[in-house]
Amino acid sequence: MDSDEDDVSVTMEITGSYDEVLSKLHAEEEGRPGLEPLMEDVDILLDTLDRMEEGTRSAIADRLPEEMTVDYDAEAVVDLLQVLKRYDLVTLEGNTWKPGPKAERPDPGRR
Repeated sequence: MDSDEDDVSVTMEITGSYDEVLSKLHAEEEGRPGLEPLMEDVDILLDTLDRMEEGTRSAIADRLPEEMTVDYDAEAVVDLLQVLKRYDLVTLEGNTWKPGPKAERPDPGRR
C-alpha cells in the first residue's frame, strides 16, 4: 500500500483578535491544579517587573498587587526571582532585577 494515498492535508483559517485566536489554539491540558496559583503569581510578578522595567527586591515587593495568591515580602520575592533567573525570565545586575531575554510577551498587534 502506498502511504502517499493515506496522507491527509488540512488547511484552516482562524480570524479574530490576537487573544481570541490564541484562546482558540490553546490546547486544554490537564495539569496539576496546584500549579495554577503559582503560575498566576509568576505571571503577575513578571508583569509588575515589566511595568517597572527594573527594581530592587523591596521595590518589586511593594508594587505587587493584592491579587497575588501568596503574600510576598522582599525575601519571598528574591526567592522566586532566583528561580526565574535560571530560566532567563529575569536578570540581576548588582541588586537590581530586570526582565530577562525570555520574558518578552508577544505583541498583540503583531501578526
